[in-house]
Amino acid sequence: MKNYQQVQRVLSSSFVQQYVDVEPPFGFGGVGAMVYHRTYSRPLSDGKGQETFVDTVERVVNGTFNLQQRHLYKKGLLNRWDPVWARNTAQEMFERIFDMRFLPPGRGLWAMGSPLTEERHLYAALNNCAFVSTDVADPVRPFTFLMDASMLGVGVGFDTKGANRFQIPEHLPSQTFEFVIPDSREGWVEACTHLLKHYFHRSPRPIFKFDLVRPAGSPIKGFGGVSAGPEPLKELLESVEAVLLQHKGKKLSITGIVDIMNMIGKCIVSGNVRRSAEIAFGPETDEFLDLKNYKLNPHRSKYGWTSNNSVMAQIGMNYEPIVDRIFDNGEPGLIWLQNMRAFSRMGRKPDFKDRRVTGSNPCVVFCFLKLFICFFFKVILTVLSSSIQGTNT
Repeated sequence: MKNYQQVQRVLSSSFVQQYVDVEPPFGFGGVGAMVYHRTYSRPLSDGKGQETFVDTVERVVNGTFNLQQRHLYKKGLLNRWDPVWARNTAQEMFERIFDMRFLPPGRGLWAMGSPLTEERHLYAALNNCAFVSTDVADPVRPFTFLMDASMLGVGVGFDTKGANRFQIPEHLPSQTFEFVIPDSREGWVEACTHLLKHYFHRSPRPIFKFDLVRPAGSPIKGFGGVSAGPEPLKELLESVEAVLLQHKGKKLSITGIVDIMNMIGKCIVSGNVRRSAEIAFGPETDEFLDLKNYKLNPHRSKYGWTSNNSVMAQIGMNYEPIVDRIFDNGEPGLIWLQNMRAFSRMGRKPDFKDRRVTGSNPCVVFCFLKLFICFFFKVILTVLSSSIQGTNT
């Protein structure tokens, strides 16, 4: 059996060449093609132009089978690799994706087979969405998790259960240290980590140096696009510190948690990862319900837009205060944790397969919207049907 490093390409050039002149069935009057080129087409490895859809599908399929080979290699099972089966299956996968009979998740379409997975092994970039709870022992971890995942393009949901639990000391240490921020995703996250540890863990205060961060307009090879420079990170660190200073001698509030998470989201979007998304889950208190009331909280208009805010609803609760705000600006949404835990699929009997679930990712918003749209059209059709029947009689 060949060494793993020699078994890389599953699809042959002659097979792929058959599709070069075939028009992909994007549909939607050109909108599909526009979305593909804007979102999923990566720069070519030689730096000369962008991928075509054929290039993207070839990358994704080869990357998928390379990942299988890598797994077998690490487990000492590469002798089980069947190249004939792999070739036939890879060709079928290519055909199905190209014809759009099935598609990988958006993150998989963008990252699979790219240097992110092939060279840097950043497999988290293949995930569409994630969730993190603030009901944890270390208050720093949820914020840094969201930042790290968001910088990989992963949408993250979070709750506010950590509110009124974590005290910001009144007196902080005077010791400082210089931190030269590396020009990397990890470097940006590490900078935020040091700042949060100063306030939550009484660690020395970091003095940030931005000299290594590439200037605005510089190309970003791994994630595509160009750098926004150090300004988004500077703004984030200053804004987060302002929130923490407001809480000195106090426990971190619901507003404080959502503020910091939203500020991170704004930084990531400004820093060129435009696919990031957040959803915040909180109680039916006025504090949480009014987070997007910019008449009461005008300062939040600068970053409050980065998350959808949804209430952890209880079956049978009073929905009126929430409905009033939904009519006003479309939020907050509603999520029923009891249902999420009881039903792995709605419409079936409770199976409690997800009984340990504590939250959701931002995709739940789109599921809710689809259900709402279906319900809306069902009501309209029912009304129209009744009107037609009434006319006929």
